[in-house]
Amino acid sequence: MPLHPFFNESIPQFGAGTSYNMDLIGPIIEVIKFIGQPARKYLKYHRKFSEYQDDFKQAQADLHDRKGDIHQQLQDEHCFGKKPKQEVESWLKKAGEKLGHAQHVEDKVRKGNYLFRSCLGKLVDETTQTIKEVYGQGHFSNGLVVDDPSTIRVKLPTPELAGTTAITEKIYEYLMGDGVRMIGVCGMGGIGKTTIMKDAHNRLLKEAKFNKLIWTTVSQDFDVRRLQKDIASQLKENLSDHENTIVRAAKLSEMLRKQGSYVLILDDVWSSFSLEDVGILEPTTDNGCKLVLTTRSEEVVRSMGCKKVQVSCLSMDEAMQLFLSKVGQDMLLNLTLESIMKLVVEECDGLPLAIVTIAGCMRGISDPLVWQNALNELRGYIRNIQDMEDKVFGCLKFSYDRLEQKDQDCFLCCALYPEDYEIKKEEIVEYWMEQGLVDEMGTRQAMQGGGNSILQKLEENCMLERVREGTHVKMHDVVRDMALHITRERFLVKAGMQLEELPDKEEWSEDLEKVSLMRNSISKIPQNMQSPKCQKLTTLLLSNNSFEEIPESFFEHMLNLKILDLSLNSIWSLPNSISNLENLTALLLRECSKLENVPSLSKNQALKKLNLERTRINKIPQGLEMLINLRYLNLGFTFELEEIPNGILSKLYHLQHLIIHPASSRAEEIKTLNKLELFEGCFTNVHDLSMYAGQRKRPNKHQIWVSHKLIDQWFYNKYRSLSFDRDYSKMVTFVGFNMNTEDPIILPSDIRQLQLLEFKGGRSCLNNLFGLINVTDLKECTIQSCHELESIFSSWCASLHTLEVLRLTGLWNLKFIVGESIPPTPGTFSSLKVIYLSICGKLKNLFPAKWVLQDLQNLEEIEVGICKRMEEIIASEKEGMSTNNNVMFTLPKLRKLTLYRLPELKSICKTNQVMVCDSLQRIEIWGCPKLKRIPLYLPLLELDNSQPSPPASLKEICIHPKECWESVEWDHPNAKNVLLPLLKFWDKRNNQWKQAV
Repeated sequence: MPLHPFFNESIPQFGAGTSYNMDLIGPIIEVIKFIGQPARKYLKYHRKFSEYQDDFKQAQADLHDRKGDIHQQLQDEHCFGKKPKQEVESWLKKAGEKLGHAQHVEDKVRKGNYLFRSCLGKLVDETTQTIKEVYGQGHFSNGLVVDDPSTIRVKLPTPELAGTTAITEKIYEYLMGDGVRMIGVCGMGGIGKTTIMKDAHNRLLKEAKFNKLIWTTVSQDFDVRRLQKDIASQLKENLSDHENTIVRAAKLSEMLRKQGSYVLILDDVWSSFSLEDVGILEPTTDNGCKLVLTTRSEEVVRSMGCKKVQVSCLSMDEAMQLFLSKVGQDMLLNLTLESIMKLVVEECDGLPLAIVTIAGCMRGISDPLVWQNALNELRGYIRNIQDMEDKVFGCLKFSYDRLEQKDQDCFLCCALYPEDYEIKKEEIVEYWMEQGLVDEMGTRQAMQGGGNSILQKLEENCMLERVREGTHVKMHDVVRDMALHITRERFLVKAGMQLEELPDKEEWSEDLEKVSLMRNSISKIPQNMQSPKCQKLTTLLLSNNSFEEIPESFFEHMLNLKILDLSLNSIWSLPNSISNLENLTALLLRECSKLENVPSLSKNQALKKLNLERTRINKIPQGLEMLINLRYLNLGFTFELEEIPNGILSKLYHLQHLIIHPASSRAEEIKTLNKLELFEGCFTNVHDLSMYAGQRKRPNKHQIWVSHKLIDQWFYNKYRSLSFDRDYSKMVTFVGFNMNTEDPIILPSDIRQLQLLEFKGGRSCLNNLFGLINVTDLKECTIQSCHELESIFSSWCASLHTLEVLRLTGLWNLKFIVGESIPPTPGTFSSLKVIYLSICGKLKNLFPAKWVLQDLQNLEEIEVGICKRMEEIIASEKEGMSTNNNVMFTLPKLRKLTLYRLPELKSICKTNQVMVCDSLQRIEIWGCPKLKRIPLYLPLLELDNSQPSPPASLKEICIHPKECWESVEWDHPNAKNVLLPLLKFWDKRNNQWKQAV
């Protein structure tokens, strides 16, 4: 086909069957039309085509930029409860269309020919004018968004928050971040969980991250269908009451899916449930959703897979600030009331609900007598303070009511202890067992497990608080008040109230079931006092007083008494009337250090627990052999008791817990006690020791106290071959012996714990006194009050390779842990995890440098205190791993370093030495006035002007007094500023470590 020289395109052949190319015909027709127009206009589009094209590109860019700006502004203004204006949405749509058309024109120009410049110029010009027109319409007054009536945009009413800044910020961080999808806010009733989440809800109203905020209250009477309905109503949707729960769940899931990203807040959740069963979408990174629940139960948080955020009580300062905000700041002007107000706030123990309630009751009251009465009410049983019972106790009682009856009884028993008393967990579980509140099981160990389960439930429901790193629990003051309010007709509790006399007889009502007068200063019961007529009384706690004697008639009308605790009193004898308490199951006389006689127990055959530890009894109580139900017998440290008559122990065949020392035991009788789980006893001859060690079944826990009579050649010949089962704990304890003996004491090869307490002589080392070379599995070694020892080890032996815990205390003449002249064998202390050293007056350093370099790679804790000559922790040596002329001591597993009351301590190590401790969590230093340098290695951050950084594991640095921090030196000049957020000082007023900033 020939080419036309002008069009530079193929010329179509006309004729039958010819199909016309409309893409060519259109432009040709346009050219023909244009030729008919004035030449001037033609020449303008043709000649200034480039100018039209530049104008077009600029208009296109301007519209594109304005569209981007409008879109960004819309994002900034758009948030929950708002939607874009219709005119804005229309403009954005129009702008998008025009920019799309402009792109089409641009493509056409790029493909066009010189002949079409005039046509294309016209097209470009018209498109440019349209773009400019749309650009000019892109001005909107009064913002880009309006209220969205389809959303719920309700700001929840909430009181002013007090003392929860850190908690609210943590929750807000989790909500706005992408790492945590489900959050569980937990804490006791009345502590402010709902208030905190209302504040978080209101803050989210200002954010554009979520399309919906949904708040619903679950409450303790959880119902799936009601929760489904509540969530649907928040979405302005309905669920049919006639459909089954599964169908409703599917529909609710679809409703939620349409919302896009949302935050669902479930307030007051009491038990875990399946999100799927309700129809709640599982929050994921893809759907952008978050779920928050508030609860009193840690178990709910854990079982539903939430990130736990614990809400704690307010500090005293925060509590006072909240109280004044409600009662009125002008109350401070009354100086007479200031001290009483502080005492009132203290009684609230940092619980916001109690603080607000009492402040509301006392607002506007300026009479000191009324305030004093309120204080008295708070310290006793709440009777007259308006709203206290309904609002505060009612709130807390919800948690109590949900407990099972057995758990409720256990909880109420905790109120028998004094206010703010920290109860050891083992003690409270034992007490529940004594009360019969733990189900009877085959073993004490199983019952202790049952008691610990109850304890865990009470902790997780915030009824009890964990203290002392989880080893103890305590009742919050207001929770205790609530418990006493519940039991006000049945319990008489005046524990820890500094009483010097018994309560008046009017207080001993006939309905009393439990009486606790523990931890007072009551010295006597009047001889002429009539026995309280308390026929229902089952528990009487009189421990830790100053009783010297008890009248014979005192127990006359307490015949149903089951628990009698007279421990820690100065009583020297007991009334014979105790023999008539035939329902007594526990008689506790621990540390009645003057007690010499116990009346006959022949009638007390219900007795299950008898504790006579550290009493002065010199003979076994009459009738002991008749206590066939006895499970627990403690005769420990009864130094006046020389022997136990033959045949008594074997009759106590239900015994599970038996402690007898220093009175010697007979292996034949111990061997018959098949239910024994714990035994601590003393053997006086090799035959008994061999028999005990060789018996097929022994207690799970046992501690053997070795009589000095065994330390002879017989011991060497026969005891060295004995071996205990690997499954049981093995402890040997020597107490109060004179160790000046030529023959070494050969220990069983598989003992795991060795204790040397208060022995005399033995100035030579442990190796010389005991054949440690044969001990292959020693884990713990404790040496206490052995004042003549000058060194612990004189040579290196295999037993030190397995040693994990070394405790040395009260060793006045100790100069070396290992003899100075003995070169260490590499790896000797390679298993050591904990070293505790105190009251070792002549010791000048703790470790030779070689130990640190070779042996202490598993060390986790160092605690050194009250060593008046201690000068260094790591003794100076020339050898070491050098980096830039520094010696680097690496302790990779060290978690805790504690140094206290070391008046001569000048350094932890020398100036050119540093400690690399990548696992260190806590440093505690107090009473070390001469310590001027903490040699902790702080790596430099190269990207941050070479600033030091603490180990990532380090949580706190506790120093006392404050001046010590000012004088102590660090190797980097800016280290103090970097470490300041970790610093804590001792707060004497509150008796605790407190954040420095």
